[in-house]
Amino acid sequence: MPTPLPSSVMIDAESGKISPFTGRYQKRLSELEGIFLDRDAWTDAIRTRADPVVYEVIECRQDGNDLFFGTTIVAPGQVGAEFYMTRGHFHARRDLGEVYATTSGQGILLLETRSGQSQALEMCKGSVTCIPPDWAHRTINTGNCPLVFTWVCSIDAGHDYASIRERGMRKVVVVRDGLVAVIDNPRIG
Repeated sequence: MPTPLPSSVMIDAESGKISPFTGRYQKRLSELEGIFLDRDAWTDAIRTRADPVVYEVIECRQDGNDLFFGTTIVAPGQVGAEFYMTRGHFHARRDLGEVYATTSGQGILLLETRSGQSQALEMCKGSVTCIPPDWAHRTINTGNCPLVFTWVCSIDAGHDYASIRERGMRKVVVVRDGLVAVIDNPRIG
């Protein structure tokens, strides 16, 4: 296989749009069943808000390269007391990490290990987070405008969404008394 040539793309820091890109997908509220604590609020939000897009992922892959990158754009919004968020995942390859660089908006990056450690890190314009191998990660938009970040990881990292989908994450981000709060997930004993 020939050595890949260097290449570059343009990323709009405010919108997260990439040109050119090689793939994209959106996740609507109806596709996020089970990640919000208040199922009634989730069902009502789908019905009354016409099943909005909660987040979009735009990616760039290059044949022969060991890295790929892209952007994630998380819309502002709430379901009950919780903010819009990504599904959250571990990497299928437990030995590979990821880097997130926030370009617009504000939020919280929830991280946890399989053994029970957890952290909540602020995401704001200019923040860069190195996510170590085998830490699950979920992004929550706590602001009033889109939360946009660029990510870079190994093409071989893969995604393990099932672990988080089955039990949730140990922490959840909610509004309490008008303030953003990180609390223990009541579903996890």
